[in-house]
Amino acid sequence: MWNKIILILGFILITACQPSLFTKSAPTKVSAIEGTKAERIKAVTKLLVAQEPLPSPLQDAYFLEEQIGDNKLGPSDYVAFGMLEVKPNVLPAWRSKLLPLKVRPNYVTPKTPKDWWVSAADYSSLELFKLRPYTQRLHGWIGIDAKTNKIYIYTFTT
Repeated sequence: MWNKIILILGFILITACQPSLFTKSAPTKVSAIEGTKAERIKAVTKLLVAQEPLPSPLQDAYFLEEQIGDNKLGPSDYVAFGMLEVKPNVLPAWRSKLLPLKVRPNYVTPKTPKDWWVSAADYSSLELFKLRPYTQRLHGWIGIDAKTNKIYIYTFTT
């Protein structure tokens, strides 16, 4: 009898975490840092320095976060995309704090494409690094494009 009860409870718990067959999934919610160039730089800098002082001032910055899920029962995952532009002579200082990734993840882009995000063609030439120390998230990467002096940040939760 206990085996049947445990099986039923297990089934209920497993199915509770799955999207319902009868309802639509929650739409993606988007939060972005917007404003003038100076306002974006200030806001993104504040976001990043909460983890670690930046090796140099930013020349430009963008940030976008998409929430997937309804933040109730079930998934409420986040994906975030950022772009930092710095002066060419400071790229070595940024690299010096980062550890290279061993495996290149697949290319990703925001659901609504942004002109500031790295293109699929340029993604293959990025130098990819682990996220620490610039974010506390565990999943994702930091990519440096030495040709454009841009640093891309992609993070996600699971």
